[in-house]
Amino acid sequence: MNILAIETATEVCGIAYYENDSIKGIEEKIIPRQHAASLPLFYKALQEKTGLLLNTLDGIAVSMGPGSFTGLRIGLSYAKGLAFSHDLPIIPVPTLQAIASDVHLDDEFHVLVFSHRDMIYHQKFSADLQQKSNAAVSKWSDLKPLIENSACFHIKCDTFLEDHDRAHKVQPSAKNIGSLALTYYADWVEEKPYALVPNYIAPFEIKIPND
Repeated sequence: MNILAIETATEVCGIAYYENDSIKGIEEKIIPRQHAASLPLFYKALQEKTGLLLNTLDGIAVSMGPGSFTGLRIGLSYAKGLAFSHDLPIIPVPTLQAIASDVHLDDEFHVLVFSHRDMIYHQKFSADLQQKSNAAVSKWSDLKPLIENSACFHIKCDTFLEDHDRAHKVQPSAKNIGSLALTYYADWVEEKPYALVPNYIAPFEIKIPND
């Protein structure tokens, strides 16, 4: 199976190409606030290096959140543009599950991703990577008691986890998005993905300035 995979849920911007179920190439960098400009360039570079053709793909996988509001919008919009141009399906991949798929541990663990202020996206997984809770967003004061005795794999939560002796920094990757899309293709594929929206989880407040 041939899959193009996109990751833009955090400061990482990445795109990977899987051909015959094996990764053939990847373009990926940590580039805060540069996803919109960089993603098309990464796609072109990947094309030149691997010879990928959209009409040979079985689908386009994209990180669906939770994560950066802007990053998720950019990633899904780009995925839809490529998909619609060749009538391809999209495989929406949960961001926290993709991060968890790179963890190798003989115990339950949490994946944490900083959102804003004292809010953190989080989800609990078993050693065999089964979801033990739904992805959610919580204040640190509410989350802290729940993770005190668990290993935590996190993105940008250093300030909150500085005293946690089982905290490990991680980095999302388009490689994991593609790998999960191949594994769960039949369950997750959206043949007509017109109404797909990212999983933002957190509500957004619209503030109207005073006159």
